[in-house]
Formats: sequence, C-alpha cells, structure tokens
Amino acid sequence: MGHVLSRERFADFDQYREHLRCWDTEAVQLSPGTLSIGCDCLDAGDVILMRLNFQPAALFKSARDPGWYTFILDSSPKRWCGIDVPAKSFRTIAPQRETNVVSHHPWDSLCITVQRDTMAAWGSPLSDLADWTPAPEQSIFASDRLAIEAFKAWTDTLFSTPMPSCSEDDAALWIAAIRERVRQHLLAVLGRKESPKPLSAVHRVARYDLALAALRRIDPHIEGRVTVRGLAQGLGVSARALEYAFLAVIGVSPARYLLAERLNRARHQLRVRGPAGGSVTAVAFDHQFDNLSRFAQQYARLFGERPSETLRSARDAFHQA
Repeated sequence: MGHVLSRERFADFDQYREHLRCWDTEAVQLSPGTLSIGCDCLDAGDVILMRLNFQPAALFKSARDPGWYTFILDSSPKRWCGIDVPAKSFRTIAPQRETNVVSHHPWDSLCITVQRDTMAAWGSPLSDLADWTPAPEQSIFASDRLAIEAFKAWTDTLFSTPMPSCSEDDAALWIAAIRERVRQHLLAVLGRKESPKPLSAVHRVARYDLALAALRRIDPHIEGRVTVRGLAQGLGVSARALEYAFLAVIGVSPARYLLAERLNRARHQLRVRGPAGGSVTAVAFDHQFDNLSRFAQQYARLFGERPSETLRSARDAFHQA
C-alpha cells in the first residue's frame, strides 16, 4: 500500500470499519446521540498512525492482526477490559489479543500500529515487546506525562500539516523521517516506564471474564430472543452477578446492552437492505421488535433519527452512487 495521509469523517461504524487496516472490530453505540467519527491517518506501510475522535458512548470489540502490534495513547478516560484507564494513559494491545473498550466520554485516542518485524528491527526495548502477549492488567504503563504530551503534540502538528508535494525519492525520505520520529517517541515513553499498573482487586478479573463470556454468547444468537435470565442460566451465574459484571466492565446493565446491540444490528440491516427494497417492519421483526411504535421510539432515542429516515438515506446514497 502506498503512503497515505488522510483525514476522514464518518457517520456510521460500517464506513469506519471499511477504512481500517489490521483490525477486526465491531462497535455498539450505547448512548443517545448522532454518531460522528473523525479519523486522521498516516499509513507509512509498516507504521500506521491513527488519531480517532468520536461521540457518543460506544463499546468496541476488537482483535488484532497477528502481524501487528499496537500502542494506544488515550487522551480521554475509558474502561478497557474492565479496567478504568485515566486520561493521558499509554497502553499496548498484543497481537491476536481479544479486547473490548468502552467510553462514556467523547473519545480521543492516538493509535500507533507497527508491524512486528519492524518492532523486532528497532532493537530493545521495542524488540522485546514484539513477542510479548501481556494480560490487559499488565498492558497499562505508568508513563511520564511529559513524554506522552510531547508525542501527542508532534502528531497533532503532523496531522495539521499537508503532506509535502515532492518527488518519489523525497517522499520516501519524508516517510523514513516520520518512522524514525515514531520510534524515538516510543522509546521516550517506554524509557520512563514503571511497573505495569496492576488491577485494583481480584474480583475485577472475574467480572471481566464473566462479561466477556456473556458477549461471546450474545454475538452468535442476537438474532434470536436473548434474555438476561437465559444468559445468566447459560453461564451458570445469577442475574445479579451478571449485572454486576456488565456494570463493572461496560458501564451499562445487561438488559440495556442487549437492547443497544439489537438496535445497532437493526440499523446496520436498514442500511444494507434499504437499496434492495427492505422495509422497517421486516427489519424490526427480524430483530425481535414486535411493537413497531416502541421500536421506532427506542431507535430514535439512541440514534437521533427514525428508522424510516435511515432507510431513506441508504436508498438515496445508493441511487447517487
């Protein structure tokens, strides 16, 4: 892939997912509001910088491509794998590590994704991380805030400056300089690394495992009728234990999450089926919404528009393409 400096804005998660490389990601909007995603990206081939801003609250379920390693600089607080991550934190995501992160604040993060071969060639301590697969509680570094702020300030300047118009050789030199600056900033942050931030209590690990097990059960069966009681029984726990786990890890109750998941999937289907002649009624029934009036109210409350408006927008976009 050629070197690309892009600044994109998306109105839905499907468009955003198509823009990603090296990620297998699903997202569920959790709180009311009109979705707006800003994504600035510099793709240097083996190093990808991506600055992501969006609101409202959402849950991301992700897995990394095994050939890549990711660092995240969080400028806004999040709950990652059941751990509260404060603003201006620095964490890692190991290859193939299944993770989830939820934010109930406007999202502001910088993702630094590096091919593992490049990490290995950069030497210690970066090469030491290339094959490291830490548990989530080992992946948050108590880093020097000055180094983090310097890294963020440099990327803010980078994304606000147009890529120079130059020859192919000069462009290659520019990309090489960017790659070297990324390496230097990572070394500055990791060079001040203290012990990984531990979990505050053992019960948080158990609650995260329970919430993750529930999410795995929900995904394949969301088209059918899934209840909190049935989910808890299938996992061999009480409904109260399941609720505690969801509140600790995701920040919402399992009932609210199940509703948000169904509404998000219905929204996706309205966009997909719209050009093919789908209807709001068919999509609502497919996702276990028996009361069309209540479905429309819940949908509009979460997404800021009626399902018929989503369907109309999908058809208009198809005919204009």
